[in-house]
Amino acid sequence: MSGRRAAFLGAVLLVAACVEQVSAPGHCPSFCPSGQIQIVDTVLTGVISRDSSFQGYVTASQSPVLLVADLPGFVDGRGLVRFNGYGGNYLLGGSDTGHIVSADSARLALTVTRRDTGAHNLTLKIFRLPATIDSTTTFASVTGPFTDSLVRTVNVDTLLARTGRKDTITGDSVVVDTVNHLLAFSLKFDTAAARYLLADSGTVAYGVRVSADTLASIAITRASFSWQWFLSVDSAGTTLHKKPNFKTPAFTGFVFNPPAPPPDSTLAVGGVPSARSILRVAFPRFIRDSSQVIRGTLILIPAVAAHGARSDSFPMEVHTVYADFGTKSPIIVDATRTDTTMIRIGATDTLHVEVTNLLQYWAADTTRPTTLVLRAQQEAQSYAFIRVYPSLATAYRPTLRITYVRPYPFGKP
Repeated sequence: MSGRRAAFLGAVLLVAACVEQVSAPGHCPSFCPSGQIQIVDTVLTGVISRDSSFQGYVTASQSPVLLVADLPGFVDGRGLVRFNGYGGNYLLGGSDTGHIVSADSARLALTVTRRDTGAHNLTLKIFRLPATIDSTTTFASVTGPFTDSLVRTVNVDTLLARTGRKDTITGDSVVVDTVNHLLAFSLKFDTAAARYLLADSGTVAYGVRVSADTLASIAITRASFSWQWFLSVDSAGTTLHKKPNFKTPAFTGFVFNPPAPPPDSTLAVGGVPSARSILRVAFPRFIRDSSQVIRGTLILIPAVAAHGARSDSFPMEVHTVYADFGTKSPIIVDATRTDTTMIRIGATDTLHVEVTNLLQYWAADTTRPTTLVLRAQQEAQSYAFIRVYPSLATAYRPTLRITYVRPYPFGKP
């Protein structure tokens, strides 16, 4: 019996010795890697080179808005619009026509999509212009009419303060879109202001200027312009009063002075016509190939402050490109391949643009060109532009700050 008990006890001890102790911690360094995670934060000062600016991507004629501004020392912008008339006769119905005698009045509709709400006594001034205005019209060619042919003046602040935002004397009204921050105007023109000249086939053209107690700058939606006549028509000796449907403009545009400055040695973004800047980055291979990018920041130093009214502040985007063809490089518009910062009017602070998405994109696909394009988010929709120092300005050159994790040095068990 003593031999059996000894054998049984030995078997129990052997089984107990083979049971794994799950709750027991591993014993280092036998089972743990010997290294540690290393996070590096570095500023790369010489990786950006061959940077340059190009102008003309979006011109004034391609802009969806008319830029009207009174910014002394910077720009004087004026809007232009032309509506074609009906000629000498008006179709009454069927094949019956009547001779147009005159215009009793008319109504002009337009929408202001951007304004500085802090500008007091914001005033729209409407001038009569030659019926020949078109895309070739220059600032100098309409200086005279913009001086001596004023037909309407509308104080925006006063109109907004009216009951129901309507002026019962002038017939003007405005609707406020609080969601999109738009002002939709309906302005009445009397017989003198909306005269119907048969010599011009009834065609009318007007110019828009703006003023305020301080800097004045607005954007008028190009597609919002419309014109409605109230006509007196002679039909077999009987005068009929007709109100045709609203007409869309035959031409819209804007002129400004002085013209946009040509590109210089700085990197420009924004303005009209719009400018973009291209930066080529020598992304270090030891970061791109084997490290994990946690954060990336593009650091730019303004050469001059952006000019304009406060409402002219604009978002600047940083894009990657599909291929580097210089001025014609196709940018990637995908939100995950784009980063943005706000350009504030008057500010000269150093710009810090988060470009983490872009660097991670380059690290994930090493076949992509490491080229950045800076542009205004809404090109040619503001006179404001920013100029930053290029790589040639050694003390102020663009730099790249990167935070990354070095490859993990696994140990041996």
